[in-house]
Amino acid sequence: MIAVNTLILGGGLTGLSTAWFLGQLARDAGVAEPSWLLIEKDQRVGGLTRTEVLHGYHFDHTGHWLHLRHPEMKAMVAQVMGDEMLRVARRSRIWSHGAMTPFPFQQNLHGLPLDVAHECLMGAVEAALAEARGEHQPPTNFRDFCLQRFGRGITERFMVPYNTKLWGCAPEEITADWCSRFLPRPNLSQIAAGALGMIDDQAGYNATFVYPRTGGIETFAKAIAKPLSPQQIRLETTPVAIDLVAKTCTLSDGTHVQWEHLVSSLPLPELLGLIADLPASVTEAATRLRCTSLRYINLGIARSDVLGDVQWLYIPEPHYPFYRIGSFSNAVPSLAPAGKSSLYVEVAANARESDQEVKQAVRKFLSERGWLDSVEEIEVEEIRHLKYGYVVFDEHYFPAKEAILPYLRAAGVASLGRYGAWVYSSMEDAMWDGYQSARTSLGLNG
Repeated sequence: MIAVNTLILGGGLTGLSTAWFLGQLARDAGVAEPSWLLIEKDQRVGGLTRTEVLHGYHFDHTGHWLHLRHPEMKAMVAQVMGDEMLRVARRSRIWSHGAMTPFPFQQNLHGLPLDVAHECLMGAVEAALAEARGEHQPPTNFRDFCLQRFGRGITERFMVPYNTKLWGCAPEEITADWCSRFLPRPNLSQIAAGALGMIDDQAGYNATFVYPRTGGIETFAKAIAKPLSPQQIRLETTPVAIDLVAKTCTLSDGTHVQWEHLVSSLPLPELLGLIADLPASVTEAATRLRCTSLRYINLGIARSDVLGDVQWLYIPEPHYPFYRIGSFSNAVPSLAPAGKSSLYVEVAANARESDQEVKQAVRKFLSERGWLDSVEEIEVEEIRHLKYGYVVFDEHYFPAKEAILPYLRAAGVASLGRYGAWVYSSMEDAMWDGYQSARTSLGLNG
């Protein structure tokens, strides 16, 4: 048996940030750093903040662009990375109705077929008039939310088909609670301006982002881990049982750990599966947690012009089995060999096509756009599957979490991060969770 103040399960951004801030905040406060132990199942830390290198091409686990809002997170990144972070201006586009238009769709109707642009603009006008007349009722699902906010044209032409592919289910099954920060709402004047070609490249929460100069996003995870004591990190180790009453955790190497604070970024269902004697209400709620899996393709292509200068391209139309294609190398050229392109393709959660059929569909799409002349140009084509993709905000979402998370908090367990807190969130949100959990361990949160 060993005893620590804080046991950290998972070495992704949440876990690494917790450990880093335990030391940093203790030094800032002039107090001793609390004891901690971080457990990671893989051979290296980083979680999904990882980069694989194949034949000179760098591939993150799909797009990992770091958007920073909190001053504390900006200071942390500056401290761990110095001048090794690039600030990159977003270049994202949408391919729909045979046209390439800027992101976000609702603010950039210019370039679409005239009948489509007219339908979208008039729908936005009608929605704004209905709101002004006080006709809107609280939306009960994501489709209703979009109809009220954007009108029928934008909803049916982009919001519904794109998000159906992303979430793998009808938008009537999803609440709108996930999207307030991530879904820009232009006013009617901005929508009209965009329909006339007056483009605002700063629209949306992600107009710029930061990213390591070299090595992919894992460079950032490594920089956070670098000052941490290796003796306090156990790799290739997993928790196998948790006793909330005794506040102990048994590890796969046979160690028993006594903890005061437990910080977990394990997927919430997996964490609950480790805990003995769960109340029936919590066990039942856990069965209602729902998420998609994620299938994506890493592509290395021996030409530099794939996607033009676009960093990621949204594809909403249902006949394509993928919904987004991103180019790492268009954002940061060092992520592909000179004159080549490093890409990722995210496959629709509701796609019925086999891996091989998806590959063929991607090849056909790139060829039709003039971005692939021959399959011989493809030097890497690797499909990957992740069990946990996007948390589904259905009608059971909030009742299930309200039954689970307060129970864990009362026992001294903070379940954090995208899958630990079971949320739709960014990398910065994971770091912020680590910051707040470290403050709690140090008694700085009141």
